[in-house]
Amino acid sequence: MDELWGLIIFSSNVHAWSIMTSFIAKSLLVILGSFLIVSGLIVIFSPNINSMFIPFDVDSNAIALAAMIRTYAGFFTACGYLTIRFVYSSSKVQIGSILLYILGMMIIARIFSLMFDGVTDYALITLTIGALLFLSLFVVQKNRKNQISYDL
Repeated sequence: MDELWGLIIFSSNVHAWSIMTSFIAKSLLVILGSFLIVSGLIVIFSPNINSMFIPFDVDSNAIALAAMIRTYAGFFTACGYLTIRFVYSSSKVQIGSILLYILGMMIIARIFSLMFDGVTDYALITLTIGALLFLSLFVVQKNRKNQISYDL
């Protein structure tokens, strides 16, 4: 009987660790998703395109560059919305898989940007935030895939 107690205690610790990891990952997803939404909306709706979120110095003659920056800000807003929706979604797979592909490609693009354009503080901060968001999504997505019942 004593051997069973060791197994029960071990399995309860593993279960508690899984719940806590999932809670931390979901909290990070909500916080980072909210940050993406807020930063995107500030850039979209601000009359001055120069902001601390996207480090471009755009003058009034560079209309195409301003449009591109606002487009990326819209992309940030959409990804933030999808991230928060993923946390509270009843769907187990679809939104998370889409976000993982998008963020994976953004991280790859950022790594190539570091190689070609040089290392800046902004590039390192955005790479760190992107990697943290990717890892949190991966943890929650893996946890949800383990909960899917294939007994139809």
